[in-house]
Amino acid sequence: MKVTTRAAGNLVGVGLAGFMVWAVAVEAAMPSWFDPDDSCPGATGVERSYFPPSATCVHGDGRVVDHISRPETVVLAIVFVLLAAVVVTGLAVLGWRLLRHDQADLGKPKPKRPALHVLGAALLGVVAGAVARAAVILASLTAGPPGGATAFVAVALWAIGVASALDRAVGPGRGGSSGSYRRGTALVLAGATALLVLVVVTWDEYAEHNTLLGPAWAIAAGAGVFALLAAVQWIRWPVRRRSARTV
Repeated sequence: MKVTTRAAGNLVGVGLAGFMVWAVAVEAAMPSWFDPDDSCPGATGVERSYFPPSATCVHGDGRVVDHISRPETVVLAIVFVLLAAVVVTGLAVLGWRLLRHDQADLGKPKPKRPALHVLGAALLGVVAGAVARAAVILASLTAGPPGGATAFVAVALWAIGVASALDRAVGPGRGGSSGSYRRGTALVLAGATALLVLVVVTWDEYAEHNTLLGPAWAIAAGAGVFALLAAVQWIRWPVRRRSARTV
C-alpha cells in the first residue's frame, strides 16, 4: 500500500507540475494583457478562452483573426486532457486510501494534546493562508487563471499533509493513520471552503480598492477557522449501537 500511495502522490505531483508548465505556455501564447495593441495591431477587442486554449483579435470592420492557431489549440487541449487524467488518477488513489480503515499506527501511542493540536491548526491556517495568497497571485500573473488554480491545489495538498502529520503527533488518535489523513483532509478542505465563502461574500468591499491579495483579515480568519475545526474533531459524538436479540 505504501508503494501505491507514494506512486499516487508522485502522479499528482508530476501532473500539477505539468499543469503549471501548460498554463505558462498557454499564457505566453495569449495576447498581452498589458499591451494588446502589440499582439493584435488595430484590433478593437480580444477574446480569450483557456479551454480549449484560443484567442482571437476582433477588428472594427468585423474581421476576426486567430491569435492562437487551430493546431496549437488542438495540441494544448490534448495535453490538458492527459494531464487531467494523471492528476485525477493520483487523487482517486489517494482518496481510496482515505476510505480505508485497516491502517494501524505502528510504534508507541502518541500523547493526546488538544491544546497543541488546536494551536498547531491555527498556525497552519495562518501559514497556509499567507502562502496560498502569494502563490495564487504570482502564478496568476505568470500563468493566468489556470496557473492560479494549480497553485491553489498544490498549496491545499501541502496543507493536508501538514495537518495529517500534526494529527498523528498530537491529535485525537482515533482510526490509525488513515484516521489522521481523513481528519487532516477534512480540516483543510472545510477551512479552505469557509475562507473562500467569506472572501467571495466580501469581494465588493475590497475589490474596489485594488487589493489583489485579498482582504487583510483573511489570514487572521484562517487561524480562527482552522482552530475551531480542530477543536471540533476532539468531540466524541454519540454512536447508536444496535442491540442484538437472541432467540
